[in-house]
Amino acid sequence: MVDPIATRCLRLAWQGWCAGTLPVGAVVTDATGTVVAAERGRMFEPAPVAGRLAGCAVAHAEINALAQLPAAGQRPDHTLHVSLEPCLMCVGAAGMTAVGRLRFLGADPYAGASRHYRHTPYLAELPLRVDGPMRGGAGALGSALHLAYYLRTAPDAPAVAVHRRSMPEAFDLARRIVELDARQPERT
Repeated sequence: MVDPIATRCLRLAWQGWCAGTLPVGAVVTDATGTVVAAERGRMFEPAPVAGRLAGCAVAHAEINALAQLPAAGQRPDHTLHVSLEPCLMCVGAAGMTAVGRLRFLGADPYAGASRHYRHTPYLAELPLRVDGPMRGGAGALGSALHLAYYLRTAPDAPAVAVHRRSMPEAFDLARRIVELDARQPERT
């Protein structure tokens, strides 16, 4: 069965890939599974989008999606879904925005920080449940798209070496994504 939220995360990540930025997609759902916020990474996009961070180191998909939520209140029944394991900043943002669950598709052995989430006295008021990585094609694609970005833009980056060692199957899929993309006409 196809998970529509995972599909939406991956579509947002693909939009990031096509825009030339880190391909990560994030969706926030409420208790009924209704999407209340969605965004993609915009870190390497120079053109700002109204109400979104772009062109800076904190323009991550998770930050831009969580920034759409009201400032006040706790959301223990909300879930942040992400195409890739969040970094330390984004895991912390999930806790600080008081969502009750973080669910990620693909593992990120280089910058993923879900296992480093720690409860401070503030964060212990609403513990964040973390689920991921997800098995199967969605998780593999979430990891591979992210790695493909580095293969395309910085093949000698440390992230590439870490993935090659720890996730050879994702490395092979990422290489195929880059090869297929190279055969396409130039994007304008």
